[in-house]
Amino acid sequence: MVNALEIAKKYFNVVEKDPGEYKTVKGGMMKAECKQYYIEGLGNMAFQNATAMFGLMKMDMMCITPINRDLPLFSYDIINAMGNYTLIIEMYDVMLNNEEFMAKDLPEFLEIKEKYSSLPDDDRGEHWYDSIKLSSSVSKKDKKKNIADKCDELYAAYLEKYFQMAKAMSECDAEAKREKSHSYVDGLLTNGGPSTDQFIKLIGKEKTEEYFTKVIFGTR
Repeated sequence: MVNALEIAKKYFNVVEKDPGEYKTVKGGMMKAECKQYYIEGLGNMAFQNATAMFGLMKMDMMCITPINRDLPLFSYDIINAMGNYTLIIEMYDVMLNNEEFMAKDLPEFLEIKEKYSSLPDDDRGEHWYDSIKLSSSVSKKDKKKNIADKCDELYAAYLEKYFQMAKAMSECDAEAKREKSHSYVDGLLTNGGPSTDQFIKLIGKEKTEEYFTKVIFGTR
């Protein structure tokens, strides 16, 4: 299994933060454990490990919200339910200036994506954020025994590329970047999304907003 935290530590100093009351989030039949980190010179990194359906469904999430580097927002989800395995890697254009990334870096992510194109795709449907979701985003689904190892390789390759880019990049206007990143989070809270809708149903909109802005995305 990919250790995203150790990969981050290869490139940046990482400091653990206290998520406070959101270390554990409970609602209905779901329980989630959360860890939050600050990647010095980059931004917020959060992990959420959730179980539902009496343990029959496990959902692992990681999100990097860039504040100090002009990069896309990066999120990863694994859903493991009764032998079915879904990998979702999404990259969102919250960049202040995306020209260099789109010309140089996006094609490199697309090369990695193409390398694993034989893995079965999963249609995630249409959502309000599709216009800012980069073409490097990936969604795969099959039986765990068929794709788990290759999905780990794909995820690790994306992470290494992301952190290599970040390390080589100069810092940007952190406040402007924070607001641009927050615009995506605000969009989730206003327009919804699969995970957002689930949390609002379980813990309410006010708690979901605090959990997302302070912990998961760290934009406030």
